[in-house]
Parts: sequence; structure tokens; C-alpha cells
Amino acid sequence: MVELLVGATLSAAIMAAVLSSYIYMGRGLARLANQQQLETEGRRTLAYFARDVRMASDLTDTANLSAIRFSLTVPSSSGTNTITYYYNNTPSSATVTISGSSVTMPANALTRCVYNGSTVSSLTLLRLRNIHNTSVATRSDLTIRYCDSSGNEYTTYANYLPGIKQLTLEFSSTNGNASPGDTRSPTTATYQAKSARMILRNRTFLP
Repeated sequence: MVELLVGATLSAAIMAAVLSSYIYMGRGLARLANQQQLETEGRRTLAYFARDVRMASDLTDTANLSAIRFSLTVPSSSGTNTITYYYNNTPSSATVTISGSSVTMPANALTRCVYNGSTVSSLTLLRLRNIHNTSVATRSDLTIRYCDSSGNEYTTYANYLPGIKQLTLEFSSTNGNASPGDTRSPTTATYQAKSARMILRNRTFLP
């Protein structure tokens, strides 16, 4: 009986160690997969943003210009497209008017909409899940910044609209709804990125 008890105790200890290792490795692999997904989505977003700004001939829909929305006039093979970036920073979907059409924007997501003169198509680039930089109270999880040709940032866009020559996109994203930095969950992988100041090279500059 003693031998059976000792054997059972040792077996239980070994099984517990094996199970703990399995769970730890599983969480690590899930977190790594989430991190790779976030980085892929983030890089894709920055690539679209850089390409659109570099090709743009002007800013348009200036009445709606803000830290979460801007529109560009971009040349295409059939003329020009109006490309709008809109970040819905609410926890529920929202219907937004883009180039005269109603478009449903996913919750906590950055959406790129292309208007070709007759229809609007949307492409969800990045899903953001309420990640905030707590060290800077006024900084949200996504911000579009506007600068002049020297890199000085504007805060009142309407007053300085003719001088806007550079745009920057910065964001923080995560998979899942766990608290940032919660290492107990495999869904807490985060990704922070900030683009370079992209120059509106084809826009006529006015001081």
C-alpha cells in the first residue's frame, strides 16, 4: 500500500509538471501567432497608407479632416479615386457617410474606403481593440497627424489646411479583449507602430 501511495504521488507530481509545461508552451505559441498576425496587419496598413499619401494629388473632404479621418485624391487608370481612411473608435459598429454613400464601419477598426466616382468599396485594414497608452492620458490608440513642410505639427487643421504637406499615422493594436500586459492570456499580444512623415509630394504647396 505504501508503495502504491508513493507511486501515485510521484505520478501525480510528474503529470502536473507535464500539464503545466504543455499549457505554458501552448500559451506561448498562441501569443507568438497573435503577434505575427498583428505585425502583418500593421505593416499592411502602413504600406497602404504610405502608397496612398505618396500618390495623392490633394486632400479632399476637408470639412471632415480630423485625427481619425482624412481623404485623398489619388490618380487611377480611369481618372481619380477618393480614398478615405476612417477610424471608428467606438465599441460598436457605426454608419458613416463616405463620398455620399453610407458605409458601415466595424467597431474599433481602421477602414480604407475607395470611391471611384460611382461606388464606394471598403477594405478593413486593421482591427484595434481598445489599447491605450496609459502613460500619456491624451493619446488614443490611433492618431493621424498633419504637419507642414518642415515637420511642424498642426492641431487646428481647418486654419492651416493649405500648409499641410506631411501626414503621419500611429496606432496600437492587440488581439483579444484581455488587459494589456496580462501574461496569463495568450490573446494579449500587442503591436505599436508609427509611420514616417509621409510627404504629399504631388500637392501644391502654399505657405
